[in-house]
Amino acid sequence: MSDSGQILEKRRIDKAVFIPATAVTLAFGIFFFVFPEKSNEVLNVIHAFTTHELGWFFLVFTVIMLFICLFYAFSPMGNIVLGGRDEKPDFSTFTWLGMILTSGTGGSLLYLGSIEWIWIVDAPPFGLEPGSVDAYRWASAYGMFHWGPSAWAFYISVAVPIAYFFFVKKKSNMKMSDYARPLLGNLSDGLAGHTLNFLYIFGLLGGVLTSLALGTPPISSGFAHIIGLSGSNTGLDILVLALWTFVPLITIVFGLKKGVSKLSNINIWGFVLLIALLVLFGPTWFILNQSTDGLGLMIQNFFYMSLNTDPIGNGGFPQAWPVFYMSWWAVYALPFGLFIAKISKGRTIRQLVAGGLTAGSLGCMIFYMVLPGFGMNLQLKNIVNLSKSLAEKGRGGVVIDMLNSAPGGYFMVLLFTIICLLSYITGHVAVGYSLAASAEKKLKGGEDPQTWNVAFWLILAGAVSLGLYLLNRKALAPLQTVSIITGFPICIAMAVMILAFFKQLKHDFPDGIPIRRTSAERIYGKSGAEE
Repeated sequence: MSDSGQILEKRRIDKAVFIPATAVTLAFGIFFFVFPEKSNEVLNVIHAFTTHELGWFFLVFTVIMLFICLFYAFSPMGNIVLGGRDEKPDFSTFTWLGMILTSGTGGSLLYLGSIEWIWIVDAPPFGLEPGSVDAYRWASAYGMFHWGPSAWAFYISVAVPIAYFFFVKKKSNMKMSDYARPLLGNLSDGLAGHTLNFLYIFGLLGGVLTSLALGTPPISSGFAHIIGLSGSNTGLDILVLALWTFVPLITIVFGLKKGVSKLSNINIWGFVLLIALLVLFGPTWFILNQSTDGLGLMIQNFFYMSLNTDPIGNGGFPQAWPVFYMSWWAVYALPFGLFIAKISKGRTIRQLVAGGLTAGSLGCMIFYMVLPGFGMNLQLKNIVNLSKSLAEKGRGGVVIDMLNSAPGGYFMVLLFTIICLLSYITGHVAVGYSLAASAEKKLKGGEDPQTWNVAFWLILAGAVSLGLYLLNRKALAPLQTVSIITGFPICIAMAVMILAFFKQLKHDFPDGIPIRRTSAERIYGKSGAEE
């Protein structure tokens, strides 16, 4: 057999993962198309149960994940290097942190950062009066809370085990069932293992379809404004879906190191430029003061916000916001955790936790300081009624009205739209990469999934979304809900993986993880080859 044939043989597709995932995606697409309204009703009932009856679970689980991340970092475990003795990081620290931030947020950070505060001001927590001073204060605090350390704890809590198994134990694939083997044993090859893989794939596909359904309208509205149209239309929506699907294919041709890292760097500099312009040429002092006030309110009430379910007042705010967000983060935890793990070779566990929580949380919180602060100033000074814009023009319209009020409004809308699209594309690449990696039977530390495999998943998600849009626009509505309902079982899968990791560490370090004698000393785990 030729060398190329041997490579294909060793890295052949795992049909047990590839075929069911493809079939499930197509089946849901057909179901949503044939029964869009009925499927939306059913999903909404399941979603209501997930966020209300199971709300306490998501909130408690989130706090546990955050403490687990802190345990990773501040225990001797934090000194373990994610790789062998001669392995160095693949990316510079700046690029690495940028890839973490851009892969785990997407364009949702930009457009939700612009409009979420309006929803909260109009329907604030704790029975506060809508539009009151306290409503504005809590809108700032909750925005930073939703995208802060609690959210990123989901990604990092599983990124550490995945990186350890892949780079230290030298696992030959990136399937969740194999990583749970230390806990499940031979059950990993049976129903339990297949269930883990299915939950991973199902949540991931639902997540990317959700993003495509949610992100298309605001980006399309931005392009409409740029070319002088009064609003979005079908042609622009199709263009956005096509760009979202095919631009990532260009980046993956150049590989993870060249294509995705360069796209991430462009994205980060775009973030910096947008935020700097809004702060420097907007209401600078109001943004800084409002951000400081909101940050202080969040820190002061962090654990109350983390665990509040309001069962007596039954106002519904915790379920509509914190619980919804935490179930959403759970859905993306495994795929984005896998991607973050894959780019973290050569880092210590402490570096991964510190870098992930800091770059992710701080990056997101800065957006939730600047964008709401800029918008609130417009609203409070009656420059633009953004609440009315949201009601009449939708999410895309309110972003256009807000940015048009900034100096150089046309340029700001253009910059925002491009960055938003690039952010979604970066996140979409991470999802396609994770799907492809999980469908490969063998994938060693320095290898990326086969290009055609990544392309297949990107095109499949884009084609299903585009097909549904062209045939029945109402069919996109269920896509916005489908991923969230898998949050509960995915939390169970996360717990299994983390417990398996702890059991593996106990096996690798039977006498306990050694304490470093000097700050320069590095601790290495026992590789799979050494066992």
